[in-house]
Amino acid sequence: MRKMLITLLTINSASAFAVNNGAFQEFDNQYNAGLGVTNVTLYNGGNQQSLLQSQFMNLDVERLFDLGVWFDINANLVLSQNNLGTQASGTGMTSSGIKEYPGMPASQDPNLGGVNAKVGYAFPVLPERLQLTPYGLLGRNTNLSMSAIVSNGFSNVTNDYYYTGGLGARIEYRIDKNILVFADQLASYNWDQSAPVSGILPQNKTAWTSTLGAKFNPYKSLQLGLQGFYTIYQAQAAAPNATPSNNGGSSGSGLYTIYQPQSSLGGQVSIGLTY
Repeated sequence: MRKMLITLLTINSASAFAVNNGAFQEFDNQYNAGLGVTNVTLYNGGNQQSLLQSQFMNLDVERLFDLGVWFDINANLVLSQNNLGTQASGTGMTSSGIKEYPGMPASQDPNLGGVNAKVGYAFPVLPERLQLTPYGLLGRNTNLSMSAIVSNGFSNVTNDYYYTGGLGARIEYRIDKNILVFADQLASYNWDQSAPVSGILPQNKTAWTSTLGAKFNPYKSLQLGLQGFYTIYQAQAAAPNATPSNNGGSSGSGLYTIYQPQSSLGGQVSIGLTY
């Protein structure tokens, strides 16, 4: 009798914490490859604006376990960049206007590639319809920006990266068995590991990223994805004063500081498989 009572209590306890998320697993247990584009807006100390457009590829693996634990691992890499700004000498994409200091080989894009992992727990709000997933993020992202390369004397570029940590939440709405839409809000912090010198402080920055997306399961295990995102950056170090040694760029009124990112807007399409 005692053993039966213990068994019943164990079953009841497990049932109390069980999460009925099978409807969401049909969308969230997936892996995909994506292509996207993002426009990064930058400003320098002279309040000059520049715009960089980047094309990138993305690999993603996502899993929602029966117990409600959720993870997502993402790897991304910029494939090409175009300078769309008219005042861009400080981005390294064009000549500085100073004979001894020509344009540099990199941009001021805050991320040219990286790997990030999200881990959270999914809470059903409305059974089979609405799900909320708070999560934490850890990652490592490149910082091959012109400021870091120049200030480190064009050496040790393998150390030009960020450690990234953040907290976020994702809410998903399952329209039917073929369509799911979601919104994601992330607040993150980037710790610059490049240790810049020559008057350039480490370019630590906070970032607030808002994402809207949709997943489509049109046929068997095939999944198509679409998402758009907007990020606001806040640099924790002021832009350095421009000198020829850090190639701050030039204008009709003199040298200005190097550019720092302020915001980015982009989108991505993807194709993958559910499992």
